[in-house]
Amino acid sequence: MPHEATMATSAVAPSIIGRLRALPSASSFHRAAPLAPSSSSLARSQHRRLREKLPRRRRRDARRAVTSASSSVAEVDENAEFKDLMERAGVKHRVRLASGSRGRGLFSTGPVGWKQSDVLLSVPLDVCIAAPFGDADVVKTEFRSGPGFKDTLVILRRAWERKNACKIPKAITNLLDSGVGDDRELAVVLWLLWATKHGGEVWKAYAEWLPQISEMPNLMLASERELSQLQDDALADEARNLQRLIAAAHERLPEINKAATDMKGAPMTDVSLAELRWGYALVASRAVASEVGDSGEYAAILVPFFDMANHDDVRDVTAVKSIRGTEDGDVEGGLRVMAERALNQGVGGPRMVLETTRAMKSDQDEVVISYDPTGSNRELMLRYGFSLRCNRNDKIERPAAPDRASSALVAPEPFRAALEAKDVMKEGMSDEDRARLICVFNNVTGTSAAVAEDDDGAWELDEDDVKTETAAAKTLIRAWSDALNQFETSIGQDDAFLNAARAGSLPGVTSIIAAAIEYRLERKKTLRAAVGALEAYVEWLAEEDEE
Repeated sequence: MPHEATMATSAVAPSIIGRLRALPSASSFHRAAPLAPSSSSLARSQHRRLREKLPRRRRRDARRAVTSASSSVAEVDENAEFKDLMERAGVKHRVRLASGSRGRGLFSTGPVGWKQSDVLLSVPLDVCIAAPFGDADVVKTEFRSGPGFKDTLVILRRAWERKNACKIPKAITNLLDSGVGDDRELAVVLWLLWATKHGGEVWKAYAEWLPQISEMPNLMLASERELSQLQDDALADEARNLQRLIAAAHERLPEINKAATDMKGAPMTDVSLAELRWGYALVASRAVASEVGDSGEYAAILVPFFDMANHDDVRDVTAVKSIRGTEDGDVEGGLRVMAERALNQGVGGPRMVLETTRAMKSDQDEVVISYDPTGSNRELMLRYGFSLRCNRNDKIERPAAPDRASSALVAPEPFRAALEAKDVMKEGMSDEDRARLICVFNNVTGTSAAVAEDDDGAWELDEDDVKTETAAAKTLIRAWSDALNQFETSIGQDDAFLNAARAGSLPGVTSIIAAAIEYRLERKKTLRAAVGALEAYVEWLAEEDEE
């Protein structure tokens, strides 16, 4: 039975990585509904209620082919080294490594997923790093030694050692066996770093494909110069705090090694602070969490080959992950696994699976995943080092109380009517413009944006209501206009900087600076869209008041 790959939960979240990315199962994936104008005529007494509505994907939608974002896909694995490595690791695959509009990523080897969800990658769990994550559940821990209890993660750890013909140092296993989330988190990072140097043929070879520090835009690796390019003091402070916590973890290593050697075990090999920061950045951006085994304990799982897939907004996602075969019978082997492999082209037992969510037309179609379908751009930038254009989950920052803008809201029904009447919301608007408008609506009204309209009620604005709505709108216009004016650079300047960075002609640019420019540009565009929508609302209210 497949387990959905999801975020780890615990009494106290680990202090550095926090939580791992959630990747929904194919059966739970939905297409985001558009924010669209009402088809009925605008009447002031007509009630229109916006609510979040995400219709379930129908079978005919599942067969819709996805056109590649780029008409030109360049080969990366010209000597088939990546493909050969997958096959040596026992990975069943229908993907190839290539470079497209999102950079290096995974692409299908041909048409796939036309009639139903198809498997693109299936990686045995004994190839993966699977470790406990988050603080241990006290109640579950108390009964771990009961009759018949099997620690699935320990079984998988030993299977990993057999597969890779190596022994994980005692310094790492001590941390893995701890019930403290911080220890477990550090253990995953150290295991990854150790595996890339000493973890057997597959992991040492795969390390050559992992991004290096200079290639990663993760803020855990950012310098002060790079953090300043965010133009977001609060986010920069959060990143500095993560870096301080990593430095504190690095200072623990001598003590951790001493405890291992006192137990006649092997210490962790030398790790520099830069390497540890790189390891944390890799785990934060590449690991997923899922329940593993019959005990239901959460694990952080690092899956080679899967993590080459690029990310984008949920509307562009073509694949999702799931974990299968971690029940006790599967972990221990036996007839059930043998039968499953016989029926499924050799695939069976504990494994991570990447499967399609929609049809892929050709080998030009990219495998795209969503790192966090509910994350705001600030959350995405802090955890992974990227932001999304027109992220409908974004939060527009407000001034602190007692500023009236800290809590000012406008009524959703008349605001929507104004957006329709002033052609801010209209037929034919692009997906990106619609997504940004949904974000604006969420922030301006304090409700969840949506598209369904209800005609089962009525709303009216009397003279006092118009004054109240106008005052709230003007308060937000003032606050967000001020915020726009306080940035060090304008939207036009950032557009030029970003284009130059992508063209490789911006002096001194790094991967983090390019990501920071994109992040701050998106903040400004969302603020501008919010101010524009509110100004249209004020105009509409004035027109209505005159009638």
